[in-house]
Amino acid sequence: MAIGAIGVSLAGFAGLISALNPTPASRSTIAAYRLSGIVFLGFTLTLAGFGTIAAYTISGEDLVATVRVGTLLLLIPQLRGYLQARPGPAWPNERERRFGVVSLAVLTVITLGNLVVASLGYLLLLMLASLIGPIQIFYNTVLDAARPDAPSEPATSGAPVRPASEVVEGIVAGS
Repeated sequence: MAIGAIGVSLAGFAGLISALNPTPASRSTIAAYRLSGIVFLGFTLTLAGFGTIAAYTISGEDLVATVRVGTLLLLIPQLRGYLQARPGPAWPNERERRFGVVSLAVLTVITLGNLVVASLGYLLLLMLASLIGPIQIFYNTVLDAARPDAPSEPATSGAPVRPASEVVEGIVAGS
């Protein structure tokens, strides 16, 4: 249940990400990738968390079937991850993209292995490991918001990029 609740919370971080960077650069390809990524990952983790509980009840408390259903549900964001890891404007750093693909491949192999062994302990570890993606997205966004001199992607509209401290002051002041 906790993973499901955390998934909903992560999806809520998408709004916070948008509020952190209201500059024209926030409408960049990287920002769109981050927003869609954190929302999708948050909701699929919610589905995996609550779906595993539902599977336990529906299967007549069959633990092996429940673990396999939960493991299958965790494959959904991994499969989408391969589609999003293709080279493109959302990945300006090829080294980071390749590291992401390798990490995703390792996670997928472990997940597929759990379909065979149906270990509840591995399922719980896989659920925790699935939180790394949304946490990394949120961390990178906060990091970019705190460095106005080095945004993820330069603003193309010619509008000046305001420092994060001014953005926060404006939000607090209601402007």
